[in-house]
Amino acid sequence: MALHIRHADKNDAPHVAALIDIAGHGIEGEFWQSSAGEELSAINAARRMIIEDGTLPYHYSKAHLCELEGEVAGGLIGGQIQETTVILADFPPYFAPLLELETHVPGFWAVIGIAVYPEFRGRGIASRLLEHAKSQAVMTGSKGLSLVVENNNETALALYRKFGFAEAGSRPWLSFAGRSGPTSWVLMTLPF
Repeated sequence: MALHIRHADKNDAPHVAALIDIAGHGIEGEFWQSSAGEELSAINAARRMIIEDGTLPYHYSKAHLCELEGEVAGGLIGGQIQETTVILADFPPYFAPLLELETHVPGFWAVIGIAVYPEFRGRGIASRLLEHAKSQAVMTGSKGLSLVVENNNETALALYRKFGFAEAGSRPWLSFAGRSGPTSWVLMTLPF
């Protein structure tokens, strides 16, 4: 199994959009739909934002894609949280608890999203992506890794705990688009 992890470029925007939406279980898709306006689809809005808005946490420059035998199988989006990282006012209220946790640990390298396409799951790709995130964190002199996960995502929670992450806080999960399920967002950290 030949795995290769590389930085994304602007041509990878559709993959970045799909993977961040998979990781967020639709929260970004809902935001993109509301941001699309009359002339754009949600996917077009996502692609445009991912390419053009360098202030977004999921700009393509912050994405790393994992290829399996030349095909994109998954990816991660992240970067070091700065003291000056702020929550943008244009995000809908259901984003606030998530964004608050994502920016809660300045100096940590935040995994904003990590996802593997369903047909590639069960092959250790998520673990390889976490190892890659750790190497990025070390290269940037970060204090550790952080990520936020829904409290009912047992598969992800088990992987993160196995990797050494521990719970460091939580905030309520606010419903969007009539969706229900989780009750909270959980911040997990892995200090170095």
